[in-house]
Amino acid sequence: MTAPNNKFWNRFTATTTPVIFVLMLLGHPVTPALASPEPLAENYPNGKIHYKIEVDEHRQPHGWSREYTEAGILKAERHYEHGVRHGISRLYYTTGELMTEWVYRNGKRHGSSLGYSKNGRLKDRGTYRNDLLEGEVLKYYPGGAVKARMHFKHDRLEGESIIYFENGQVQYIYRYFKGRAWTRKDYSPDGKLLSKHEFPQPPFQP
Repeated sequence: MTAPNNKFWNRFTATTTPVIFVLMLLGHPVTPALASPEPLAENYPNGKIHYKIEVDEHRQPHGWSREYTEAGILKAERHYEHGVRHGISRLYYTTGELMTEWVYRNGKRHGSSLGYSKNGRLKDRGTYRNDLLEGEVLKYYPGGAVKARMHFKHDRLEGESIIYFENGQVQYIYRYFKGRAWTRKDYSPDGKLLSKHEFPQPPFQP
């Protein structure tokens, strides 16, 4: 497996842990825990940390990789296993609040996907399978009410999707097939059906 191709990585590939090197020269035994590679790190010109990456003995990302803004605020954190993203990955707003959280398995999103507003409220949630959206996806209003309820199959909208007014009444009902909208029903805030629509479809493709 090759190391990531970026300007930060190449700068550290030849780095040796100084303390361990001296101990070995002096004939002291070096335990596996002590011999763990030092994380890769770089600072901004202002001295604040830019990124820190835990690595394995082959200097592949292994453990947490964290990136910060120039103001020192955590910007992103990702978990790796021997060079492959595996486990939790998170992105943050520039002001430090959690924005998005995914679960990775063997380099692909596989599990829950959660999006947050700056106030910490859940903004959307869904599920990935092998890097594709699958099943129900929910979106929320700032106050917490459900804004949309959609269904995905192989990363494409499929079946019924419902958009709600903030009072909980249905606003639109869409029917999708292989990612294309086929029909839509429009409703008033008090629940009355206002209109129906059918959308022109291209020639069928499997």
